Amino acid sequence: MLNLIKLEMRRMNVQGVLLNFLLINAGIIGMLLLISIDPEAVAEFYANPEDIMMLIKLLVVAAFVIHASVLLSNMIVEEFKNKTISVLFMYPINRKKLLLSKLIIVSFLTFCFIVISVGIVFFSFFILNNMYALTAVPLTTELFTNEAAHIISIALACAGMSLIPLFFGMIKYSVPATITSSILIVAILSSTGESGGNLFSITAIPIMLGVIGFLVAYLVISKAVRKDF
Repeated sequence: MLNLIKLEMRRMNVQGVLLNFLLINAGIIGMLLLISIDPEAVAEFYANPEDIMMLIKLLVVAAFVIHASVLLSNMIVEEFKNKTISVLFMYPINRKKLLLSKLIIVSFLTFCFIVISVGIVFFSFFILNNMYALTAVPLTTELFTNEAAHIISIALACAGMSLIPLFFGMIKYSVPATITSSILIVAILSSTGESGGNLFSITAIPIMLGVIGFLVAYLVISKAVRKDF
């Protein structure tokens, strides 16, 4: 399995993935700076340190769940759509392990990117806030430390949740369906209810979606390996 993962990593455009990672982080930091320009938005989103951290986590999760759908599209959906997967299936390699290695890469990258990005965005905003007083709310490094366990649990949940779009994408081997379904998942998670909170703030919801994502991925793989090409 480790050799298959290494092989898939060699086939990936690693530099492109890392560049996207940096651009996404820059984009999120830019969004936070834009919010700080508008006093009404500041009052709404930067009311207290916990709200700022929740906004950072939500933006990071949204970005990398969608990013994972792009990876799934490139690494799996398009391979089935273009039937290039049939070439790989000709090798004496267990098909299930072959597809599983791709999913492990996507899940692992999503987990790492979310954990690292929350840190990058939080500390970037922390430094900028100290320099330019973007908000009157005092931010401390203890806030990040206190949230570390929650960040890791959410990242784990997202590693599974990010696989749900594979179910929709593999129905007709559709890249748009894969990416659109990830956007819908993010929209549902971030939608605000009458109480003012969103589903993402209820930790059990992302975790439940994460478990569903791993189950969906297993079922999709089991079905895919039985097909003839």
